[in-house]
Amino acid sequence: MVKIFIDPGHGGDDPGAIGNGLREKDLVLDISRRIRRQLNRFNDVEVRMSREDDRFISLSNRATLANSWGADYFISVHVNAAGGTGFESYIWNGNVKSQTRSNQSIMHSEIIAQIGVRDRGRKSANFAVLRRTNMPAILTENLFIDNAAEAAKLKDSDFLEAIAKGHTNGLVSIYNLKGNGTESGTDETNGSDEEGSPPSGEISQIQSTLNDRYALSIAVDNIYGPETQGTLLKGLQTELNKQFNRRLVVDGIWGPNTRGAVVNVRRGARGNITWVLQATLLGKGFSPGSIDGIFGPKTESAVRRFQRAQGIKIDGIAGQETFTALFS
Repeated sequence: MVKIFIDPGHGGDDPGAIGNGLREKDLVLDISRRIRRQLNRFNDVEVRMSREDDRFISLSNRATLANSWGADYFISVHVNAAGGTGFESYIWNGNVKSQTRSNQSIMHSEIIAQIGVRDRGRKSANFAVLRRTNMPAILTENLFIDNAAEAAKLKDSDFLEAIAKGHTNGLVSIYNLKGNGTESGTDETNGSDEEGSPPSGEISQIQSTLNDRYALSIAVDNIYGPETQGTLLKGLQTELNKQFNRRLVVDGIWGPNTRGAVVNVRRGARGNITWVLQATLLGKGFSPGSIDGIFGPKTESAVRRFQRAQGIKIDGIAGQETFTALFS
């Protein structure tokens, strides 16, 4: 059994790079989930992730989790910033084994082959997660979030799928993985369907409802990524305007005006704001049971579990602090 440890960079109060309405922490979690789902199509491979939702994990803990599990390979997924274009990958600049260099070459080539962007080269650096991991490790920098043209690619679900496919193909080549006969694996968080069939599942239903309710056209791909989260926030902003005359700009961006406009949502509440809350909790990995717009005991339990994971006040009420943790 090959053990692959995927590390979505940043998270929680560390958003990573920000630009063009995107945040690195959201993108890399989305890409990492896609890699995991793709790997589930193969036999004799097990996948773990350093984080399943929007929480902060220290660099040392990321390495410790992989080391304690006995991972065979460590992949830290990132998005670049500070000017530039293209893709680059890193290994530790210390005394690494030849296998680490060979793996980097394979991974790098497979990713470039899938996404077809400027190749910035195979590099090395003294990054903590590369230095502290016991197994071969790579850190990938997937385009530049502050480049408008590349940000447009990062907003495209198909392009994110291609980034993930490059990572997956590299692992298939390195470990000679064999398919298990399914066209698509099941993601632990979201699930998926056979390729070529219309996506189904809870996230797909949420995406379809968003499109119908708010006259939108987001991808119905059963993947909870930045586009879906931003659209849920647009739904929240729209409902706050309709129900409470908040006069918010419906832009899908969490800011002080939206934070100040939110209302407390608690057990007994019903309606579209509760529905948005439930859908966002599900996307973050905290299932509230049915996504039905009814704030019952299961929704309250999900709120409490989310609050506990975020280290915020645990009261089962979704107010400013909880919505901020969900959307920022």
